[in-house]
Amino acid sequence: MKPAAHAAVRRAGPRRVVAHIILFFLLGALALAAGVAGRHELAGKTARMESALRVDALLEGGISAVRAALVGEETPAALARQIDTGLSSKKRGLKETITGQVAQGLSDEQIALTTIDTLIGGALGRVKDEEALAGLRGRAENARDSLASGLAERTRELEEGLSLGQVRLSLQVTEPWYPLMYYYSPLLALGGFLLAFALALLVVYLRGDEEKRARVGQRLEPMDYLLPFFVGVALFTLYPMVRVVIMSFQERYRLEGSFTGWGLGNYEHAIFGVPGTTNYFLQGLSNTILYVLYTVPAATALSIVIAYLLNQKLRFSALFQTGYFLPMVTSITAVGLVWRWIFNRNFGVLNAILAFFGASPVDWLQAANNSMTVLVIFGIWSSLPFTIILLLSGLQNIDETYYTVARVDGAKAFRIFRRITVPLLAPTISLVLIINSISAFKVFTEVKVLFGGYPGPVLNMYTMVYYIYDMMYEHRELGRAAAAAIILFVFIFIFTMLQRWIQRRWRYE
Repeated sequence: MKPAAHAAVRRAGPRRVVAHIILFFLLGALALAAGVAGRHELAGKTARMESALRVDALLEGGISAVRAALVGEETPAALARQIDTGLSSKKRGLKETITGQVAQGLSDEQIALTTIDTLIGGALGRVKDEEALAGLRGRAENARDSLASGLAERTRELEEGLSLGQVRLSLQVTEPWYPLMYYYSPLLALGGFLLAFALALLVVYLRGDEEKRARVGQRLEPMDYLLPFFVGVALFTLYPMVRVVIMSFQERYRLEGSFTGWGLGNYEHAIFGVPGTTNYFLQGLSNTILYVLYTVPAATALSIVIAYLLNQKLRFSALFQTGYFLPMVTSITAVGLVWRWIFNRNFGVLNAILAFFGASPVDWLQAANNSMTVLVIFGIWSSLPFTIILLLSGLQNIDETYYTVARVDGAKAFRIFRRITVPLLAPTISLVLIINSISAFKVFTEVKVLFGGYPGPVLNMYTMVYYIYDMMYEHRELGRAAAAAIILFVFIFIFTMLQRWIQRRWRYE
């Protein structure tokens, strides 16, 4: 039986290699063809833009040059108007002439000379004063060659500044073939890599024996299962992350793909704001940090106590577990609307409880000084279920022997909790702190639901994510939103590393 099974594996291995050679060859050829097509389309668009740029540069530059040569500060206003009228009269016909000359492949010098002559003729043709006309004709003859050479030089400089890379960055997402033109370089690289990999497998298959082909096929098998996952991660995780980083340096980036230039303007706007106005980014950063510092320790401490009690196998513990875990399967939006009713000043449950004890009603949602308290209460409540689940699983993994030995030695319940439960639960507590901190830094839905779609009663409860949302959907400033997202990532990363550094130095005595 064993030799037969081994032979089956060896037969399956070479077939797998052949299948991969065909698959990678086809995918590589497809990616390479898409990249070549994208580059061809981009080159065509660049050529069309270059032609249009040449026409506009020669026409507008020629008009400006001729006018500057013929009209000076001492030129009478009436004469200047006659020259302007003459230049304008030649504009439409001259544009068609220049377009035809560009299509014929004439050099910039030839087109510039024709343009200058045509414009000079048009300008002088409208001058009625013979004496002024004679002076202008002499000035034009003297400046003709220099005007033409200067116009040709400026046009060449503009043409040299137009490249495939610049045209690619100026593409609009609504243009036909946009994905192929914008990503032609990665497509060419991917196609080349896949074809090279297929060629390498082909060489191995042709030069190797049956046993070597079988081994290669067995090594390719895990890749078949992991490749879809890697493709998904690359497309939907890695690429968006890289794109956000790039977008954060594109100033005034718009949804259609346009932006005014590269730089740190988005970061400057986020950090420093507009002078004389409220800096909502710094307000959001301050509110977010306070929310994290208030919510995470309180929710973690409360969850430890609740999880410890639920782990004691008390009567009705299953009922309490269900009650604590219900918020986890409930929409945060629906729950937020319920909490709005709880916090209502006139008929809210919380004010009814306070009134029962003789306290006056509190304006929880409309008073700015109560906004953070409301948000923290709701945040603690919404983060309890998941935290309790994690801590409860950690408690149930603690060996019961430790508790038995401690009770035999006469240790009290609080001492057992402090000396045994908390130290052995430390890895879970560490995980809970990190997860809850990251979640708290991204607080958004709670703010939007509690305060009726606004960041607080007087716009005082901006958070980092709400600022990002505001920049994206209200102001359409995607570059500034991306910059704020990068800054938020840096803060989360630093805060997480700080937590890990502190937790590694925990000592229990």
